[in-house]
Amino acid sequence: MRRLLNIVLCACALALASCVGDGKVNDLQGGNTPSEDKGVLTINVGTRSESDTVRDYILSIYKNEGGKSTLVRKYDSSKEDMQKPQYIWLLAGNYTAKVECGEAVAATFNESEQYLYGEKDFDITAGETKTVDLVAVMQNIPVEVVFDQTIIDGFHEGYNVEVKADDNVKLTYTESKKGYFIMPKGVTSLSWHFVGTFEYDDNGELVNVDKSGTLADVELKKGYKLSFKFSKDAIGLFGGISVTVDESIEEREDHFAFNPDPELKGDGFDIGASCNYAGGDRRYVATSPAEFCAVSIVAGGKEYNPVEESVAGVTLSGLNTTKLYVTLSDDFFNALSGGAQVIELCVTDTSGGEARKDLPYHLQGVNGYDNANEVLAWAGGTTSLSATVFGTPSSVQITYRKGEGEWLSSDATSSGANRYTATVGGIEANTTYEYNLVVNGKTVGTSLAFTTRDGNQIPNGGLEDWSTSGKVAVPFHTADNAFWCTGNWGAADYVGNITNSSSDVRPGSKGRKSAYLDSTYAVIKFAAGNLYVGSWGGMDGLQAKVYFGQPFIYNAKPKAIRFWAKWKCGTINREQTGKGKKGDPDLCKIFCCMCNWESPWMVHSGKAEATTFSPSDANIKSGDARYNGVLYSAYMDTTESKEDWHLVEIPFVFYGTDPNEVPNHLVLTFTCSGYGDFFDGSEDSWMYIDDIELVY
Repeated sequence: MRRLLNIVLCACALALASCVGDGKVNDLQGGNTPSEDKGVLTINVGTRSESDTVRDYILSIYKNEGGKSTLVRKYDSSKEDMQKPQYIWLLAGNYTAKVECGEAVAATFNESEQYLYGEKDFDITAGETKTVDLVAVMQNIPVEVVFDQTIIDGFHEGYNVEVKADDNVKLTYTESKKGYFIMPKGVTSLSWHFVGTFEYDDNGELVNVDKSGTLADVELKKGYKLSFKFSKDAIGLFGGISVTVDESIEEREDHFAFNPDPELKGDGFDIGASCNYAGGDRRYVATSPAEFCAVSIVAGGKEYNPVEESVAGVTLSGLNTTKLYVTLSDDFFNALSGGAQVIELCVTDTSGGEARKDLPYHLQGVNGYDNANEVLAWAGGTTSLSATVFGTPSSVQITYRKGEGEWLSSDATSSGANRYTATVGGIEANTTYEYNLVVNGKTVGTSLAFTTRDGNQIPNGGLEDWSTSGKVAVPFHTADNAFWCTGNWGAADYVGNITNSSSDVRPGSKGRKSAYLDSTYAVIKFAAGNLYVGSWGGMDGLQAKVYFGQPFIYNAKPKAIRFWAKWKCGTINREQTGKGKKGDPDLCKIFCCMCNWESPWMVHSGKAEATTFSPSDANIKSGDARYNGVLYSAYMDTTESKEDWHLVEIPFVFYGTDPNEVPNHLVLTFTCSGYGDFFDGSEDSWMYIDDIELVY
């Protein structure tokens, strides 16, 4: 395998030279600064080893003059204070560049100790750029020894092979592996010597084997493999060792495509220093030996290509030349939010080289939303909005609006270094607002948006929590979280549960359960399938008492009740009071009320006429005292079956006198037999309910 390490030593612009530890070598020859009597050096260095591991290297440049070679530049990638600069300027003259990786270990099994070396002479001409291809070649001769399984099985008493160039350069192989040799000066051959002992027969006779050979005319850029096999049945006992020599040649002449990277910096300022931007131009300059052809900018989560399209507030000067200016101005920065921003700027030249920098800024404008100070309320909540502002402006406001509505304004006051905060009121739950910064009457930065939290939701609105209490199926885990109730308490002992959990859930539901309501005849009376927010009041003889409603904390004002449902309105076949007539379709009824009550409303099946609760528009407006506490009602009833899952949303209608009056109870009822309080209905009626929520 081979590895290329590109070391860039080129420039068309200023750069500081690295210094050798003694502080002298890299300061010789006038230092690494441009002048008329200097030229630019580009060295393409290829280092080759059998590993892809990145290795440290030492690059040395010597000036040849008057029969002497003087070290003028030296770079060591392993030392922080000897890193190579991007640009090197040299006085005109003749030079030699040398690169080496690792140390010359005479013989080793360690692949990481491979030694690479290369050198090349070149001339520098004042005012010109010189490109040199410098190849560092592995100086080791790889020799791999492979012991066949016949060797391993036959020579129980031990075996090894010694490979050597001379007495100081040698390795002993006791297993299959690869070694590396640096040939001594004048030596061109490697010898090998195999010794081993095997048990010739079952009588325990031991036989020593000794065999040797030579690898003649070994060369760099070649690898050698010695494969040893054994057969004691071969003709002639000592002829049982067979050795195969494989000279595998690896071509190492590479073509180097070298692209020195451009340099990118601030025009008169430190490109890495954060800037409190309050207006004006910010110019960046890029230089490269090749012409610039592309620019990309990433800011605010968006990528811009000012070469291909016009970008507000971005100006390019020097495109298709070796010196490019990129200027960012107000229109560009005003499209970004306030606070800390990192802008990524990348320039690319025609040779494929690129420079990419992160540009840190603090910008004026509204900051991202933090709901930590958000307070929801029935009559409109409050929240805090902040902005980054520099200096001491005479006026600072934060403007905001709901959706596409009218812009409102709130004065902002200083709340810390470069930070202003405004408190805005009248916000609603689960609502999106847009907001902006106005400084001294002028809009600064871009607008942002935030969405307020949702208001309080109905416990177990997904109807996922079910348990049993004796025979009764209940839509809660324990009595402590019993927000819902059903008619099961009166029916379970007679006909079983008429409301149960079901695995038939609405399309797209993240839950696994819904509620199934089933009307039936309970021995002597009709029992309507129902589900309601409230509690069971017990039996009064054969009559049932239930309580509609539960205390509920409203931290915002709901607009509607929404749920998924499907139902069947069967033909009424049970008639006791005549509220529902036999042969007519049954009545599916659903209602939700927000009430201001001292306690839940009791419905008594034996006193249905006086206690039933059905908050339709007509009933509420009738003046019936039972509806006096109803502030908002969402009501629907229908005799039309809808037997496929569908989404239902019923808006709340205001029936109170003061819209700022906050209710304290929630009433919510589902039934597939709306005349059930009067024991009239159809045994064929049913209803499924899933994923109930208040809409804010």
